[in-house]
Amino acid sequence: MKHPLEDLSEWLKSHTNQTIMIQKREQDDLDEVRLLLEFIGYQNGDNDSVDDYLACKALLLHGSGVIVTDKQEAPLPDSTFTIPVDNLSQVKVEDNQVTMENGRGSYTISVQ
Repeated sequence: MKHPLEDLSEWLKSHTNQTIMIQKREQDDLDEVRLLLEFIGYQNGDNDSVDDYLACKALLLHGSGVIVTDKQEAPLPDSTFTIPVDNLSQVKVEDNQVTMENGRGSYTISVQ
């Protein structure tokens, strides 16, 4: 049986050089990022962060993108969007959309 991360990675790889919309929900906060996905990477290191914000394991979505707000768009810092995959659960892969949850929130990634 494949790990849910494998299905997620395959879906993302199949949509490289396409624009994707990422919606991240943490508690009552919704963040949206539009990204021209160039390639994906994987971070598998120790968490040395004092505030426990950085994940030990994460998918790194590389490409040019913008953070979308009600009033404006701002460039994505470092041209990378990070998705923590520690405690990854409930990954659902469809043709044009992926939904997933981790210990911190939920994500929906769709093709634009």
